[in-house]
Amino acid sequence: MADVWKQLAHYRKVKALPSGKRLLLRPLTKGDRQGLVDLFARATQQDLEYFRDDAGDPAVVGSWVDNLDLQNVFPLVAIVDDKIVGDATLHFRKRYHRHLAWVRIFLDQAYRRQGIGTLMLRSLIEIARRLDLQQLYTEVVTTQGRTIKAFQSMGFQQEVTLSDYFLTSNDELLDMAVMALRLVDRSGEF
Repeated sequence: MADVWKQLAHYRKVKALPSGKRLLLRPLTKGDRQGLVDLFARATQQDLEYFRDDAGDPAVVGSWVDNLDLQNVFPLVAIVDDKIVGDATLHFRKRYHRHLAWVRIFLDQAYRRQGIGTLMLRSLIEIARRLDLQQLYTEVVTTQGRTIKAFQSMGFQQEVTLSDYFLTSNDELLDMAVMALRLVDRSGEF
């Protein structure tokens, strides 16, 4: 497994965007601190509302880089013109959850609907398979229908809806969809 982690530290994908610019997907490094802070500084308040942590706080985002441990959280960044425009992460679990990871994706608004999010999600799935994970999970507020459909198009299925699970800054309660992608077929096992 040590060889897999070494390979993943050098993971790269390149994509031509509709604009003709090139996108590079690679793991986050310690040198990306300011670029990641800048990405989340460009986020709207509405986007920031959906993060578990205060991604609008440069100290919080900086701590993600300062405490970088690819075997705990594997972050891929999307880069265009030397600027980070997206961040996609696999959050690993330990002990009895060591066979699964949680997926989170954020993309700069100016780079949405260009296939970048799909490439990022496909890459996370590929990485999860290399790591012999069996399941991926994500949480999506049910009012984000496009996001739910994007995950479904990649094979994720809605497992459960948690009623009144998410409280907005305006004190509105929203339902949360927990979605899963099974990477291993266990349908024939007892």
